[in-house]
Amino acid sequence: MTPEQIREAHNRQIEKIRNRQDLSHQAKQVAMARAHQTTVTKLESMRQADRQQYDERRTQLEKRLFGNRELSGTDALSARDARERAASYTHPDDAHAAYKRAQRDGDRDMMRALGSWAADQAAMPILGEAWRPLVETHAAATPGYAQNLEELRSLQEPGQFGDNSYATPAVPDELGRMSPYQVSALAESDLTIYGNDAPEAA
Repeated sequence: MTPEQIREAHNRQIEKIRNRQDLSHQAKQVAMARAHQTTVTKLESMRQADRQQYDERRTQLEKRLFGNRELSGTDALSARDARERAASYTHPDDAHAAYKRAQRDGDRDMMRALGSWAADQAAMPILGEAWRPLVETHAAATPGYAQNLEELRSLQEPGQFGDNSYATPAVPDELGRMSPYQVSALAESDLTIYGNDAPEAA
């Protein structure tokens, strides 16, 4: 189910509980609180699952783009030295010039380090724009880089930046101005309610 389908199912269940004539006001409140808590749990579980998938894919892409192959000995030292030197560049023009020199010399470690450093700087709001040409230069010089970079840029972190996909439904009117804690406590009460539209107490 999608988050929207979960919310729609929740609204249908609340309406069915609301229309039951065999339940007291208190029983309806408890049933609605349980339905609400179940929906909150489902949406949070979905958000966490999507976040894990996002994190795993982002890590995979970043490793492809910026990670060094398994290195040891002098190769590992060279790669580390390249990363340290790349991080010393504070102006994109200087970094770009260094990249061109590394490209001319066939220094793949330095090219990779500068590409990674530029991508980190390019992610910053406003100031990062000046680093994008270097990122594009590295993308053009590296097979498969451009496609992976485009996918990385298109990834959207679940639940962030105005993403309301996992928003929980409003608390039913029958529960008044109860806080989330109060709704949770009500849902955990011992009252047994029969019927398919009313979750039982645990």
